[in-house]
Amino acid sequence: MGRDIVVFTLHRSGSMFLHHQCESLCAASGLPHHSPNTPGSGLAARRLLTDPEVWRSRHGCFAPVRFYVDVPGLDEFDIMLHLRDPRDVLVSMFYSYCYIHVGDVAPNTGYRKVAAEEGIDAFVLAKASEASGRYRGDYGTGGHVEDLIGSVARRYQDYIQHLLGRANVTLLRYEEMVTDYPRWLAKLSQPFPLANRQQLLEQWAAQASSLFPKRTSDVMSHMRHVTPGDFRNKLRPETIRQLNGSFAATLEALGYER
Repeated sequence: MGRDIVVFTLHRSGSMFLHHQCESLCAASGLPHHSPNTPGSGLAARRLLTDPEVWRSRHGCFAPVRFYVDVPGLDEFDIMLHLRDPRDVLVSMFYSYCYIHVGDVAPNTGYRKVAAEEGIDAFVLAKASEASGRYRGDYGTGGHVEDLIGSVARRYQDYIQHLLGRANVTLLRYEEMVTDYPRWLAKLSQPFPLANRQQLLEQWAAQASSLFPKRTSDVMSHMRHVTPGDFRNKLRPETIRQLNGSFAATLEALGYER
């Protein structure tokens, strides 16, 4: 067996699509797939962060991991770092938090309804800062682990500080995934030992038009899109200016326009 693989990403960056894509890549490669999204996997967020034996005792592909983990022997892994513009992540997180994601509290009730009433601008600014704790979790973290992984801004900073630029790290972009899926897939699949690589890539690429349908609306008639730059349509100009300041170093490091 070749080198183990870790696919790092963040919530609201197509992470469930990554789960299914890596599941298919592993099946085609004969690699074990270790995913927090697989029932009974034993890969809850807190364990991934605090139990090094999880990484030492398993081999294959770990995907998706939605926050930085100081994995033992990280230099021996092939690492795929799949990221999205943080401003779009925050916008998507708002709709998931308030209306879409299944959680302990029903959508648009309780404190989720309070967040919706406070509005998207208040939500994204809080989530971009260390004040993110005023909203309980991300609705998708698999438990309230923000005390360990920090705010959204902190998660990007961890990736940039610890992973970006390393020889064994490949940077992938959500934006390329939804606008040029075949090219994105060719990059993601590189470390997987596919016996019939070209045939499989062409087969999956042929399905691209159905993978990312153009959405016009979602539940509760709240608009939401998979296409890049949605934050410009959803946020006030002053909110965007504040986010541009908060994420200035991140946007520059990842090549996103301010």
